[in-house]
Amino acid sequence: MKPLSVCYQTTTDIKHGQALFTLLVFIGLLTITGSTLGDSPEENTRGMKLTEGDLSVATNEIERFYALGNAARNALKEGKVKEAKALATELARVTPKYRDNWNYGNAVANANQVLGQIALSKGDLEEAKKHLLASANSKGSPQLNSFGPNFKLAGKLAEKGEYRTVLQFLAQVKMFWANPNDRREANSKHVAGMHLQQLDSWRKQLQAGKVPDHPRWR
Repeated sequence: MKPLSVCYQTTTDIKHGQALFTLLVFIGLLTITGSTLGDSPEENTRGMKLTEGDLSVATNEIERFYALGNAARNALKEGKVKEAKALATELARVTPKYRDNWNYGNAVANANQVLGQIALSKGDLEEAKKHLLASANSKGSPQLNSFGPNFKLAGKLAEKGEYRTVLQFLAQVKMFWANPNDRREANSKHVAGMHLQQLDSWRKQLQAGKVPDHPRWR
């Protein structure tokens, strides 16, 4: 699955990007060997529900693996912290079994971003920092390589003065999101170059003791 070339500048861009991210994950689900997803309108609907984090429609472990990330994120957004932590912990536990799966990087990111936000909400700064760095500890994914990671936890840690950790996070993100020299297609190289410029701008703001002024950090 090839990465798309996407660059965010506004809140509207972010919303469009999130929709594209969901679509790209759904396309990935259709590649599951032996899966019936995509075989009928009903199965297409079930596939989209999985993509959105509806665990009730998962029929096996790998389908649950694909749904757990958004399920944990959705629970956290709804204020169901205990449920979010349980789901993210489950995802972190099963993810090592799928190191060669295209969704591996997404799972690593989602589990650690949720657990990091929960840790920070409870005042555990060190645990939150650990999860932020762990969230980018992968080779990325088709989705992360195109759209980049979630920067909200990084923003919250920067607000608390944890610039060094956040700069480390950006250095990790650069390896899969802002890597024009590793891209083959001209447009992909161009957009990765734009991502690199964006990361450099954020890095300079952080080095100056400022939280990046961008909607992705809020």
